[in-house]
Amino acid sequence: MKTKTMKPMAFTLMAALICAMAASVVRVQAQGMPPESRKNIHTLFSNHAKLTRTVEKTDKGYVATTESDDPQVVAALREHVKQMSARLESGLMVRRWDPAFAEYVEHYKDIKHRFEKTNKGVRMTVTGKTPAAIKVAQNHAAVISEFVKDGWSAHDRSHPAVAQTKETPTAAQGCCAKGKVGTCCARQAGK
Repeated sequence: MKTKTMKPMAFTLMAALICAMAASVVRVQAQGMPPESRKNIHTLFSNHAKLTRTVEKTDKGYVATTESDDPQVVAALREHVKQMSARLESGLMVRRWDPAFAEYVEHYKDIKHRFEKTNKGVRMTVTGKTPAAIKVAQNHAAVISEFVKDGWSAHDRSHPAVAQTKETPTAAQGCCAKGKVGTCCARQAGK
């Protein structure tokens, strides 16, 4: 008798476990980027030493030229710019946990981007439509320059926001505490 009740219960538990695992895989895939986007980003971080980048600040934003002598890196760079533009235009987040990127997404509608191919890469002319958007755009240029300089170690760092507004999440609002100082926030603040 015990064996008869154990089999249906074991089957039910196994089915529930499989469903939970499948749901978590779908959730992870839905929150992340498509594999091709990830591949391009990883190519750029792994080959950051093959990139050169110059940034000229302007009164309204900046002009950045990012190039490489490696044709595969150039292709990944150009495709990455297109992919990120499409992602941001559609309202999707990028690096939600990083205050500088959360702020960039918030101000994206107030920032004009002009993308041009160069012989060895891309040139971006970025213009902010508001004083806050100008600061945010210039901060974004600095963060991307840090990515080019430091590669994966810069990828793993959080970058400060520069034009805090009530909509721009702070590190505490973006973490597990959702704006309330919780254990993780206190630990990050050294408390």
